[in-house]
Amino acid sequence: MSRTPRSNPDVGYGRPMPWIDLGREFSVRELDASRWQPQGSCADSSSWLWFEDANSPKTRRAETICKTCPVRRTCLAAALVYAEEFGVWGGVPACKRRPLLVRLASGELLGTVLDDALEQQDPKVA
Repeated sequence: MSRTPRSNPDVGYGRPMPWIDLGREFSVRELDASRWQPQGSCADSSSWLWFEDANSPKTRRAETICKTCPVRRTCLAAALVYAEEFGVWGGVPACKRRPLLVRLASGELLGTVLDDALEQQDPKVA
């Protein structure tokens, strides 16, 4: 999956997707990884755990760790806003984030998409 059209210099890796409506919950500044990643449950663990094949035991372990993470919602928001193509972010692997990006591209608010995604992953979260 390509992040963005390659001919548009305003979008691409490390830049927020301009078509995502952040609503009032997040700002691009708040989604900067240096602001929230140090508080994540993954901060002291191997990054490889979060970048395994979607159905691997390591990926399922990463998803489990994410369920109790204090920055889970922010992590998933950042992955969507920055269209992260790989890895588990906020407990959601890349293959399950793609439909969320489609919803965001159609104009749904980020908060609504996050609520639905986190509820689907763990009904006790929302």
